[in-house]
Amino acid sequence: MTPFPLSRAFAGLTGRNRASDKPQADAPGARPPGPLIWVHVAGDCTAETLHHLALDLSGHQPATLLVTGLAPQGPVEAEDAVLMFLPAPETSRGSLRRFLAAWLPDAALWLGPPQPSALLSAAAAACPTTLVVAREESLSGVDRGTRAALRLVTELWACDGGAVRAARAAGVGTTRIRHSARLAAPPAPPPCIESDREDLAERLAARPVWLAARPLPAELADVLAAHRAALSIAHRAVLLLLPGPGCPPDDALARDLAAAGFSTASRAAGKEPSDNTEIYIADRDAPEEDGLWFRLAPLCFLGGTLLPGGPVQPAAPAAALGSAICFGPHGGTEDAAMARLAAVGAARALAGGAGLPAAVSELLAPDRAAELAAAAWTEMSEGAEAIARLATHLATQLETRGAI
Repeated sequence: MTPFPLSRAFAGLTGRNRASDKPQADAPGARPPGPLIWVHVAGDCTAETLHHLALDLSGHQPATLLVTGLAPQGPVEAEDAVLMFLPAPETSRGSLRRFLAAWLPDAALWLGPPQPSALLSAAAAACPTTLVVAREESLSGVDRGTRAALRLVTELWACDGGAVRAARAAGVGTTRIRHSARLAAPPAPPPCIESDREDLAERLAARPVWLAARPLPAELADVLAAHRAALSIAHRAVLLLLPGPGCPPDDALARDLAAAGFSTASRAAGKEPSDNTEIYIADRDAPEEDGLWFRLAPLCFLGGTLLPGGPVQPAAPAAALGSAICFGPHGGTEDAAMARLAAVGAARALAGGAGLPAAVSELLAPDRAAELAAAAWTEMSEGAEAIARLATHLATQLETRGAI
């Protein structure tokens, strides 16, 4: 087997079910030339995060990342990054011995809780090993085997104060603990056509603007109540309404909004917002324009979050493009990302739809929206900076061992 970039890794791993088709973790002669870092994912981590780590590492010296414990879920452009995705070895002594003999890692990176401890111990006994722990819970109630593995770890990177305290309680010496921001690849902002943005920005100049991004039909009443509250304090406020799944077609939606007393215009119908437009209906069938709406709106409500079970608008595009964010109590798969933003003051979490009018009225104030948007950008950028620092640390380990 030769090393393959990430974009090829998906074809090699995600589409096959027969055991004979799977690359073997301990296959003899499979190791590519050059430095190799064994990365084991035992907790939350995405292929995008590892891709960014590999790219940052290539700025020092290209190295192969041999990744176990994570099956990539979709294609990511590889550029100069070299990642190999394999099943984790079994924890028997024979399997671990064959794995290490086949791959000869120069360094190891463990992401998540330190279990299974036999696997972590094998990595740490074979080469310098860095353990990254995101949460305090990952180190709570460690057993004897885990404590033994932690004694072998070269450094432990803790992503919050609770994890630092738990590491000390587990017997990790202070000199081996480093406080780090959470590792997170920066989201790629959705693009937009700049001429369209300039034109709409000019038409909406000096008007308070907010975006309801893909609200569900059952959420529209709360969205409209919020816009009425906004108009009561800023009579020229404009709602950019990007309808979510199940909402009426634009012509029917425009009629419903008019019947509710709102002046509307629809982009899909070729209309532009006028001075009198109170709600501008974005074209739901043009997802390539998402970046346009997030750039125009200093405030964004994430649709699908007021009621359980429906599709949810992700927070990353709004956060990456400088929009303040508010969302309801049902984030679904986005729960963790939204909770992180709320915890650092980068988003407003609502208990339900009844809280949306007050939130919109408050956050339409430019200084309040800017405050949340700046905190969101800091949260996003700190994750990227943590990846860069980790890449430098790993490069130093490789250089110390003479691998580069």
